[in-house]
Formats: sequence, structure tokens, C-alpha cells
Amino acid sequence: MMTAIKIYKDSKEFPLENFERIESTGNYFYMIKGYDDGDDIPASIEEVEAKYKSLVQEYVVSLNSKNFDIVNIAKLTQKKVDANMLILIYDMIVTKIKVNDLCIKLGQEVDNSDVFEALSNIQIKKSTDLIENLSFIKNRLERIENDISEIEAKLDKPQDNEDKIDVNIIITNVEQVLERTINMREVSLYRFGIMQDMAKKKIEKLNQMHRK
Repeated sequence: MMTAIKIYKDSKEFPLENFERIESTGNYFYMIKGYDDGDDIPASIEEVEAKYKSLVQEYVVSLNSKNFDIVNIAKLTQKKVDANMLILIYDMIVTKIKVNDLCIKLGQEVDNSDVFEALSNIQIKKSTDLIENLSFIKNRLERIENDISEIEAKLDKPQDNEDKIDVNIIITNVEQVLERTINMREVSLYRFGIMQDMAKKKIEKLNQMHRK
């Protein structure tokens, strides 16, 4: 039993781990310093809940919004990388068709091994016929371009802040982008917000590098 309670005052001292526990379990007693699940707390849950919501209200909205941007900008970047790869292979095949025509006229052997090796690096329907492969690539490019347009539209559209995202997904996304493990017990909610900003800027930078 805890005889005296101390409540976290702001996001700079509030551990990310406690934030995750509250968001995942709904147990607002994690706002109390040193609390373990099952402790007998001499305070009303309503009082602690009010303090929690006051501390994180604007922050939760910001976390969800930033995570939405991180996820979608990452998807956008990958789609553009995929599109650029397909365009390169498409141009390669067009050139190869012209070279093959010339080889046939000169009575030389036709070798398409380089094209098929390039095609093996992408997930797409393939054919031994080069012209048919151009059609497959064109169809895939159209789908990717549609995906890019949809993602860009999402990024331009104001987000519904009521759409709540699992905090563990948010943390995992940031860890993946920054390529580091976050110590949830040592990192405060405030510092995690800074990490989210860093992750978002990194994704945006990568996106700029892959723009056509």
C-alpha cells in the first residue's frame, strides 16, 4: 500500500512507459510515481484521470498526427522508389528491343539475360516476351501512381483527431525510422515527441531525395 502519492507534473518528467501503460490499459494510476499494477492507492481514479488528461490532451493529438505523417510519408517514399525502379527497367527494355532488332538484322545472337536479371529484382508478372513485359510494367506503374496520388491526398487533408492510433505502433514506427531502440522507462513523453519530429524530418528528407 502506498501511504503518500506524488503525481507526475508535466510531459518532461512523465515516462513514455507510463504513458503507454495508461493508453493500453486505461489504468490512470500510472500517473502516480512509483505505482505498480495492483497497488492500493489512497486517491480517486477520477482525480488522477483528470490530471492525466490535462497533462497529455494536446500531446496525444500531436502524437497521432505526427505518426500519421510518418507512416504515410514513408509509404509515399517507397512508392516513388518502386516507380523509379520500374521506369528504369522499362527504359532498359525499350533500348534492348531496339538493340535486338539490330542484332537480328546483322545476324548476331540476341541476349536478354540482363533484362531478366533486372526483372528478377522486382515483384511483378513476367514474360519471356519483352513487349509483354513492357505492358506489365506500364500497368504496375499506373497502379503505383494512383497509390501515390491517394497518399498525397491523405497528407494534404486535415486529420480527424478522434482517430486514435495504438501507442505501441507509434513507438515502433519511430524506432524503425530512427533505427534505434527506445528505452520507454528512461525516455519522457516530451523527449519522445522530439524523436517523432526527428523521424518525420528524416522521412521527409528521404522523400525529397527520391522525387522525380
